[in-house]
Amino acid sequence: MLLNFFRHWRSSFTGIPRDIWFLALINLVNRIGSMVIVFITIYLTKELHFSIREAGYVMGFFGLGALTGAFLGGKLTDKFGYSPVQFWSLVANGVVLISIMPIRQFWLMCAAIFILSVTADVFRPANSVAIARNSTPENRTRSISLMRMAFNMGWTVAPALGGLLVALGWNWLFWVDGLTCIAAALTLRWLMPPRPVAEAERSAEKTETAALSISPYRDRPYLWFVLLTLLNAVVFMQILWTVPVYWKEAHHWTESYIGVMMALNGLLVFTVEMPLIFRLEGRKAQLDYVRVGLLLYLFSYLTLVTPLGASAAAVIFTVVISFGEMFVMPFSSNYVYGRAGGHNQGQYMALYTMAYGIANILAPLFGTQVIAAWGYSTLWYLAAVLAAISWIGFWFLQKRSAKPKPAEQDMPAGVNVEPVEG
Repeated sequence: MLLNFFRHWRSSFTGIPRDIWFLALINLVNRIGSMVIVFITIYLTKELHFSIREAGYVMGFFGLGALTGAFLGGKLTDKFGYSPVQFWSLVANGVVLISIMPIRQFWLMCAAIFILSVTADVFRPANSVAIARNSTPENRTRSISLMRMAFNMGWTVAPALGGLLVALGWNWLFWVDGLTCIAAALTLRWLMPPRPVAEAERSAEKTETAALSISPYRDRPYLWFVLLTLLNAVVFMQILWTVPVYWKEAHHWTESYIGVMMALNGLLVFTVEMPLIFRLEGRKAQLDYVRVGLLLYLFSYLTLVTPLGASAAAVIFTVVISFGEMFVMPFSSNYVYGRAGGHNQGQYMALYTMAYGIANILAPLFGTQVIAAWGYSTLWYLAAVLAAISWIGFWFLQKRSAKPKPAEQDMPAGVNVEPVEG
C-alpha cells in the first residue's frame, strides 16, 4: 500500500515545467524564513507587552499593508513584468525584517508592520502571473500545488525552527527571516534571470489578448468569488492569528510546542496535497472541491469546543483544517487562473490576493476583539458559522457560473477561449 502511494505520489510530479520547479524552489527558500509571521502575535504580547487589543490593531496594519501591496503588485507586474517585481519585493522585505528589531513603540510598530506587509505582498501577484505564464491548462492545478508544496515544506520547517530561535533570543528570529528573503531574491536572479520583451512584441501581445478578458472589477461572478474568498480566508487565518495565542494562554504551551503543532499543518499539506490533486483534478468542477474544504473548516473549529483533551483537540483541528486547505486553496487559485487572461492578468491576480489582504486586516481584528469580549469558545463557534455562510455563497455562485463569461458573449469569430469550470 505504501509502495503504491509512493508511485502515485511520484507520478503526480510528471509534466510540470522546469521554470515552475525553479519558482517552487524560490518559494521554499523564502518560506523557510517565515518564522516572524508565525510568532508575531506572541512577540507583541509577551515580549513587547502589548495588550491583546493592541496586538490586534498592529496586525490590522499588517492586513492593510497586504491589501496595498497586492494592489501595487498587480499594477507593477502588468507594467514591468513579473521578474523584477518578485526580485525587488524579496530584497525589500528582507531589509525591512532586519530593521524591525529595535522598534518598541506601538505606533512605530504599526508603521513598520505595514511596510513589511507591503513589501511582502507586492510579490504575490507577480508570482501568480509567473505561474500562469510558465504552466499550461493541463498542468496548472498541479503547478499551483507544487508551489503550495514548497510553501508548506517551508512552513513545516519555519515554525519548528522559529521556536528554537526564540529560545535563543527574538533577534535571531528577525535576522534569519530577513536573510532568507534576500537569499530567495538572489536564488530567483540566478535561476530565472529577467528575459526582456521587445516593446513591439509586448504591444502585439496586448492587442491579441485584449479581447480575451475584461476588467476584474466588471466581472461580477468573479467579484462575488473574491468576496467569498475573503470570508473563508478570515476563517482559515485564525490558525495564524488567534489559535497560537489560544494554545499559549488557555493551555500554557511553550513556543516550541506551538511551533511543532503548526508544523504539522505544513507537513500534512506537503505530503498529501499533490497526490490528492492529481487524483481529483478534472473529476468535478473546481467550486465543488472548494465547498468540501469549507465543510472541513467548519468541523475543525468545532473540535476546539469539544470536551477532548487539549492535545487531542489540537491534533484533530490541525489535521482537519489542513485537509480543508488542500481542497479550498489550489482549486480556488485555478478558478482565478481560468478567469484571468490578457493584458490585465496581473490585476486579476492582484484582486484575488487583495481578498487575502483584507482578510489579514479583518481576521486578527475580528478574532482578538471577539476573544476580548466573549472568549475563545465564541470565536470558534463564529468561525464555524462563517464557514457555513461561505459554503452557501459558493453554492449559489456555482449555479450562476454555468452562464458564459461576459467576455465570451461578444468574442470575435475564431477566437478560442478556455472554458471556466465551476
